[in-house]
Amino acid sequence: MEEVSNPTQNNQYTLSIRFNLDGFYLSVLDISNTLISAKKVSIPILSTPKADIAKTIEREADGLLDYQNIRLICELDGYIFVPKALFENGNETDFFLFEHKLDKNDCIISNNISSWETVNVFSIPKNLKDALNQLFPNLIIEHHLSYLLTDKIKVKNESSVQIWVRPKIMDVAVIGGGNLQLINSFSYNTPEDFTYYTLNIFEQLSLDIENCKVKLYNTEGSNELQKLVQKYVKQVEVIS
Repeated sequence: MEEVSNPTQNNQYTLSIRFNLDGFYLSVLDISNTLISAKKVSIPILSTPKADIAKTIEREADGLLDYQNIRLICELDGYIFVPKALFENGNETDFFLFEHKLDKNDCIISNNISSWETVNVFSIPKNLKDALNQLFPNLIIEHHLSYLLTDKIKVKNESSVQIWVRPKIMDVAVIGGGNLQLINSFSYNTPEDFTYYTLNIFEQLSLDIENCKVKLYNTEGSNELQKLVQKYVKQVEVIS
């Protein structure tokens, strides 16, 4: 099990490589986590051999791979959070199968998130995992929701709905009383769908529309989601 925590900055810049099934993003961030530069690389991960994935990463990140701080983040659907008190090393696949089917070409990874007393068990395509292990044998592969919990949620004692926005998928983490109350994903097609799910979470968990903050990630280039949610929720913040 891999422990995920906020990394100690050993030099001024960090290279973040964020993968999804359509390719990956290369981002360079400074010591305050401000984005300096970014590049998107399209490549069909599932159908690309591991050697070609590794070559593509090396080519596109030429001159960047000598950064002392490199983060590998996978934006993937299949995950389950297990309370640390219930988790047992070696049983990751059994936990995963409680909620998901495991494809024959996938393998299981877990991130131990000690700050929240939970473990994120998730699946990753084997060819991608092998390519990353070849290039970065000593680095942790993080799920994007592990990254959200460890790096983005700085204040644990406030009431907040944290939403990681992806095309047609919203990943939601609800924080209250210093605890992780909910973490789940919902499919949506329109801003109206997105807002419905957000408001339904408020209703189901009896959250305060006036005081509970909604924080949206990855909405650059479109403010439709923010504008619609703000009609119903007082405090909405967009975080790059």
